[in-house]
Amino acid sequence: MNFNQFTKEMRPQIEETLTKELATVASNPELQAALEYSTLAGGKRLRPLLTLAVLQSYHVDLQAYLKAVSAVELIHSYSLIHDDLPIMDDDDLRRGKPTTHRKFGAAVALLAGDALQPLAFEWLLSVGPLSSRQKLALAQNLAQAAGAAGMVGGQVEDWQMTGRTPQVAELDQIHQKKTGALIIYACQSGGIMVDASPDEMQALTRFGQAFGFAFQLKDDLHDWRQDQGEDKNAYPALIGFKATQERLKATVEQAQQAVADLEQVSRLDWELLATSLAYFEDVMES
Repeated sequence: MNFNQFTKEMRPQIEETLTKELATVASNPELQAALEYSTLAGGKRLRPLLTLAVLQSYHVDLQAYLKAVSAVELIHSYSLIHDDLPIMDDDDLRRGKPTTHRKFGAAVALLAGDALQPLAFEWLLSVGPLSSRQKLALAQNLAQAAGAAGMVGGQVEDWQMTGRTPQVAELDQIHQKKTGALIIYACQSGGIMVDASPDEMQALTRFGQAFGFAFQLKDDLHDWRQDQGEDKNAYPALIGFKATQERLKATVEQAQQAVADLEQVSRLDWELLATSLAYFEDVMES
């Protein structure tokens, strides 16, 4: 089974888990509606899919881990709500629909994002198959990935870049945190859930780092075509379209090497992670 087939099988199960577990989390009807509206609005569900791909390589029962795996989507959804707010990007649409603050007002949107953060940790800590040690490691890693040293830190640095052109190294640092941190967590969390060896964890981390950076490079290349270069702080604006493609190719090769290292140290089948890199093919050569 390749990653595309795996996605078709598992993404509906992620959606079902999110729908079921979110159904009764808030007593206030408006807050409940906002939580469901923002989190169930679609999306690739790439982060939980990467975790599930890691778990599948260890041949565990994926159903038992779906709630814990889906927790990262709550953090991702909260970040999108807050990104869209008038005090940040002030976006009107998200995935073709009104943003949460346009639908419910800025106050409810802000508080819905606030509610999703602790809910993510509640889901991690309530799952049965995991030991207390594993839950602690997951919670600590997610907190670091989402917080000042990770996603939020990257968002602050991105906001501070408004009005000036960054150096490439500065942009790398921003996206390593803002985009990469949760993707790295997604790969690491699968290893934590199965007690992967230190060598396996190191390779999973390197895969997550490369995948996260490649994800941003692809996003910039795609957006550059769509908006004809409006974003002056995107990689194609700083180094050119072809040079960005070359960086993407090199980054995908780093991810492929991490998969090869995993195969060496674990002797497991890592086809799902290897074929997940097909996600980048459409912008590497065109």
